[in-house]
Amino acid sequence: MTGIILVTHAGLGESLRHQAEVILGKLAPMTTVSISYGADPDLALTELIAALGMGSDVDGAVVLTDLPGATPHNLAQKAAGSRGVPVISGVNLPMLLKVINHADKPPNELAAMASLGGHQGIMNS
Repeated sequence: MTGIILVTHAGLGESLRHQAEVILGKLAPMTTVSISYGADPDLALTELIAALGMGSDVDGAVVLTDLPGATPHNLAQKAAGSRGVPVISGVNLPMLLKVINHADKPPNELAAMASLGGHQGIMNS
């Protein structure tokens, strides 16, 4: 299983996780890291590196972030870069459900599926 690390602005990751668990009817195997407004970036980076260590499975991990270029994403890039962990930004509920349901895939394949799932979940009708 590939570990799932959800790194978001405070409250968003926990809410997405909760809704995914309600929809799936089971606990979602993932680690959430919330970055609060005004958080010390060095402290948050240390917390994120620890979360990557704890949340990674033998197969590795993928990191999902909420907003490209924002603090959670930038910190995730720093923490994951040295480990070769893929970081996908723009998380939405369809993306998260896709990742949870296919966590048996290797990290790079799961990252591609995450991106696809996020795009497929956007409708203009």
